[in-house]
Amino acid sequence: MAFELLKSEIIDKGLCQGCGLCTGICLHIEMVDLKPVIVDYCIVEKEGLACSKCYVSCPQISQKELDENKSPIDIMALRTTDKNILEKAASGGFVTTLNKYLLETEQVTQLIEVRDLGGIPEGEITSDPTKVHQYAGVAYGRSGSLKKLVEVLGVEHGQIGIVGVPCEIRGAAQLEDQNKAEIFKIGLFCNANIRSGERDDEGVVFSPCRRMCPAGVDASGYVNYIRQGKFQEAVDLVRDMNPLPSVCGRVCTHECEYNCTLIGTNHPIAIRELKKFITDWEMNLQNKNWVSSEIKENAKKIAVIGSGPSGLSCAYYLARKGFRPTIFEKTDKLGGMLRFGIPKFRLPDEVIDYDIEYIKNAGVEFKLNSPIGPNLKMEELEKQGFEAFYISIGQYKPNTLHLPGEDLENVHMAIDFLMKRKYRHWENLEEFKDKTIGIVGGGPVAVDVAQTAVRLGAKKVIFTEIQKEKDLEMVIDEIPENEYKFMEYKFETSASKFTQEGDKIRFHCHKITLDTSDGKFKLDKIEGIDFTFDVDSVVMAVGQSVDYSECDQACSHELKKVRGKILVDELTFETNIPGVFAGGDVVVRGKNVAVAAVSHGREAAESISRYLNKEDLRKGRIDRSTMFFHGPISAPADVSQKPPTQIPVDETWTNFEEFEGVFTKEMAINEANRCFTCNYYCTHCVDFGAVHADITAGDIGSDKDFTTVVIWTEKGQNVVKDMIKKGLVVEGEVQKDAVNLAIDKKKKRKLIEHPKTPREKIEEWITLHGPSTIPKLSADLGIPIKNVRYNALRLAQEKKFSMEIVDGEPVFSIMVEED
Repeated sequence: MAFELLKSEIIDKGLCQGCGLCTGICLHIEMVDLKPVIVDYCIVEKEGLACSKCYVSCPQISQKELDENKSPIDIMALRTTDKNILEKAASGGFVTTLNKYLLETEQVTQLIEVRDLGGIPEGEITSDPTKVHQYAGVAYGRSGSLKKLVEVLGVEHGQIGIVGVPCEIRGAAQLEDQNKAEIFKIGLFCNANIRSGERDDEGVVFSPCRRMCPAGVDASGYVNYIRQGKFQEAVDLVRDMNPLPSVCGRVCTHECEYNCTLIGTNHPIAIRELKKFITDWEMNLQNKNWVSSEIKENAKKIAVIGSGPSGLSCAYYLARKGFRPTIFEKTDKLGGMLRFGIPKFRLPDEVIDYDIEYIKNAGVEFKLNSPIGPNLKMEELEKQGFEAFYISIGQYKPNTLHLPGEDLENVHMAIDFLMKRKYRHWENLEEFKDKTIGIVGGGPVAVDVAQTAVRLGAKKVIFTEIQKEKDLEMVIDEIPENEYKFMEYKFETSASKFTQEGDKIRFHCHKITLDTSDGKFKLDKIEGIDFTFDVDSVVMAVGQSVDYSECDQACSHELKKVRGKILVDELTFETNIPGVFAGGDVVVRGKNVAVAAVSHGREAAESISRYLNKEDLRKGRIDRSTMFFHGPISAPADVSQKPPTQIPVDETWTNFEEFEGVFTKEMAINEANRCFTCNYYCTHCVDFGAVHADITAGDIGSDKDFTTVVIWTEKGQNVVKDMIKKGLVVEGEVQKDAVNLAIDKKKKRKLIEHPKTPREKIEEWITLHGPSTIPKLSADLGIPIKNVRYNALRLAQEKKFSMEIVDGEPVFSIMVEED
């Protein structure tokens, strides 16, 4: 019964931080996939007399607000003088140096810290100070460190030390009291493995999946809704940060999955597929729960140039803010590169249309066949009443390597190849039947070309790619096996020219070495490794760029650009022209993916709103540039398990229907149930770096390469003084105001209210209404008699209730201490 309460109230709600304390206390509980599970039942539990230690000892059960009266003794910025530690340390290396010092001076004989085991943090008992530096820079997370602490306390031990995050240190303090032990507690500001520097506007720490999402979508939040069967709430939560959930359920780069806590232990949660499931579910509803934005006739007008994901996103959020945005699209179709650059078998038109219809319903106006340029300049739009502009034109101009032979008849450019065959592939169904296609490039666009060619009957597709195979793992993993068998990659290979050989085109290639150490692609030819192969057609898939000819004319050539991209402020997205903002593929250092473009548009909408309301564009803004501006992501250690494809291998030819499967309701809920809801428990933690500790450390309030150290006890103060005296650490400048502000915010934060447990309901009822019996409590509270009996007895054992037998019936009262 006790574990069932723990499971329903903590584990299933995503509040379990995987500390392992319950597994240390009970031999019948084990950690499986980083979650506690009960493997068998002891005899007394089967008889209904559970000890309940797993429940009452859980740090999440005993959450308490920060002690208002407790203040730190001192706040310092320290850096280690040990070069070996500093090289591996995340910031300053103080904690590792402290661990080494405590063991060397025998102030502790056993230290519980965390090591990295195949990418997974794991609690480790250390007694050798020479090995401490091996753990420098290791991310803390669901490590089971409290389980290790229980192991040490269960045998003869000397002085103990533990390093942990607030919830772990709180648990350590409980164990210290229960066992009358003395533990040197080293707290960390927060959990580095399931925490990031990113926070929402309320200061709630992002879960790892949300931090990795370029749009900042609360992935763990909507997955949690799915497991509850609240599919509409899940879709609505996605749309808070991304108005294109149906599109992103298909073509999102799903970076959220690459930092899932389950990587390394089990497959990460299939977050993109869950998004696809809930949007498909909503599409099939007859009555949509769509609410239109109220836009007044005199609302300020904004011109959005381009209807790609960034422009659509910006216009949507402007409409939600009460403005009147109008999207100017140069073609006769909406969607930009979503529409023209992505094949229908990956992103069906009806999916694009569905999300655009939702955006229209929000109050966005569209003007098709309306390119800006000499006939539609910004000054003309200003005369029409538009007071701000957002530029989000797409990259329609194909790049070229200017190789000899690119002008041959059967050499195509990737974007042109895809656009022409997306809607008119039936005009020449025999074009690639049983042919061999050569592609220069091997990235996502090249794969779209290859999959299109296979559907048009190509028997072989050969990629020449300058990168190594490991650099394209994420791209290749997305290709269905029944299609990949028609494809061949020639990695670390560069094409030099093409020649016509009868009815064939000959690829002339050579092997290369690639250097990207300075962020640029530097190719060096390996002499003597030249080769050729013959193909029927060639496609150049080496990227696209922006054609600014019309845009420059519209802006009177005032728009500042760097390396072919518009220069913007990375916080506000404002260009060098006041009132003109830009985002999407056209901005410097932007990630060229749809989900990043969405975030650009949303952030720009906030800036435009402030600009039009004459507010500070920067004040109070959270810098999220790391989410949608940083460079290419590395391949994940594992990938999620997706539903099976819908199209059999023998039905691929000329079949441009969507090929990826979709979860059933049962599959979706089962998948969602695997999620930890990481950082949900952090949303109700008000403990700054564990005030129960002797010393806490982190990165708020100190310069780079220094650790902020908060001292809470005299014991901790004496240790730090001695370390400084011995030259183990040096002091730097510390911004005490920043640290005190963080502590103060924690003190003022309210705990998120979770439903009261049965035990809390029983205790509260008797406190308010006086003595009661089990049947009456059951009737009044709607709790089964079995549960009431169990919890009331536990409260009596804990000396919170007194119990007396009246007419053969137990009567429970609040325990009153005698004078």
